[in-house]
Amino acid sequence: MVAARVDLEAGVQGGRRPERGRLVYLDNLKTLLIAGIIAAHGVMGYAEFGSWTYQDGRDASLSTPVETIFVLVDVSLGGLFLMALFFLVSGLLTQDSLARKGSPRFVRDRLLRLGIPFIAYTLVVWPLTEYATLQPFFHMGFWRSFTNTDPVLDNGPMWFVGVLLLYSLVLVAWRRYVPPPASGGGELPSRDLALLALSVGIATFVVRIALPVVSNQPVNIHLWGWPEYVAMFGLGVVAARRGWLRPVPHELSRRCGIAMLVAILVVAVSVLSAEPLGLSEEDYFGGWGVPAFLAAMSEGVIAVSAPIWVLAFAQRHLDRTGPLRRAMARGSYAAFMLQGPVLVALALALRPVDLSGDVKALLVATLGIVGSFALAWPLVTRTPLRKIL
Repeated sequence: MVAARVDLEAGVQGGRRPERGRLVYLDNLKTLLIAGIIAAHGVMGYAEFGSWTYQDGRDASLSTPVETIFVLVDVSLGGLFLMALFFLVSGLLTQDSLARKGSPRFVRDRLLRLGIPFIAYTLVVWPLTEYATLQPFFHMGFWRSFTNTDPVLDNGPMWFVGVLLLYSLVLVAWRRYVPPPASGGGELPSRDLALLALSVGIATFVVRIALPVVSNQPVNIHLWGWPEYVAMFGLGVVAARRGWLRPVPHELSRRCGIAMLVAILVVAVSVLSAEPLGLSEEDYFGGWGVPAFLAAMSEGVIAVSAPIWVLAFAQRHLDRTGPLRRAMARGSYAAFMLQGPVLVALALALRPVDLSGDVKALLVATLGIVGSFALAWPLVTRTPLRKIL
């Protein structure tokens, strides 16, 4: 999603026409999502929950109430649907781009915009970031730091770009041997979405028996989340061809909103009741247990319903633009890439300062958003990297 451009003709009924080939509401949504990811990683550096490079050497921790709130927000709003939303919108934009450019040009464009940044980040940017973070505490050389990472060839937040590139290339190969049917119309049936949510939940449970959440695979490709990622990317591709979500029908949005709220309540109750029941995070992350099954099924509902509801909200309420919004949208992909070094630099700079973990997390998250987008702007406007970013 973060690197894709939208076809000028892929307008949305009832929304603003795209400016210079872009859909305004998608640009605004993209900017908000990336800002949210940066903020979450900034806070996560001081949390027990989650996985972020600064956690291993953090100098302060979140208070228990703030940690609890962070877990509830990150799990129910972020971890269970954010990436599903990214892949849904990526599927929508990928279909538009492939139809407009044709396979050869599309593949070249994806290798340039996704492949080169992914390789550079995996082999250079993230290893240097982790080395700067951990070397003062573990006193290891750069090569040892680079080769001892878990997962092998870690790339931090850029795993999404690598997986999106893979899905895009697989789609091109699939289309070569299985031409798509003629584009259709109509509305996306709620029954089909319910079956998709059920399928995602069951597939997620099965996959996480062997690959629990936050298990590590080479190149950090998050195989434990692939059931929802593949499903939502595929839904986006099909929906783009059939015009299902442009715009999202009001009734479909309402039903998805209800399903999302019910599933989020289930997740919230599960998180709050885990300690009284003697359960840990790992019980929900995978395995044969009932907690893992309930978590997977709830995730299936949220991963399918929440992105559609958010997309509908963006179409109706995020269709205004201005100079600052356009600038942030233009630099959002670069900001996404820069967040790792920026957040680590801020955390290290604040290390000697005597502040609580809550205050440091707030400062790193806020300044991380500002710093990442501020540094991104000159890169995408005044350097040759603008052709890639």
